[in-house]
Amino acid sequence: MNIVITSSKLQYKANDGGVTRRIPEHFVKRSVLFEVDGEERRIDIDKSTLPISASEDEVIAYISANISESTVTQKEIENMRNDLNQAIMELSMMVALGGSK
Repeated sequence: MNIVITSSKLQYKANDGGVTRRIPEHFVKRSVLFEVDGEERRIDIDKSTLPISASEDEVIAYISANISESTVTQKEIENMRNDLNQAIMELSMMVALGGSK
């Protein structure tokens, strides 16, 4: 399994409902987009699971251990729909022409 991180965004929120700043105390979670086996996926990693100081290798290790928690991205779903629509069109054309591949 080859994991390639394509995007990693840190999310912050003030604990007391005050002004949110990009400081470690306001860090809430990390949202990571990655590709694995050619499929784009997304996973959110809570600060209690992996601290703000985590390295890329630590993030990849976390993803490897928790791949089942990730979700397929909207872009990947759209790609799957396009592939399915293409296959349906090809099948429809074969049926209409009375032939097969």
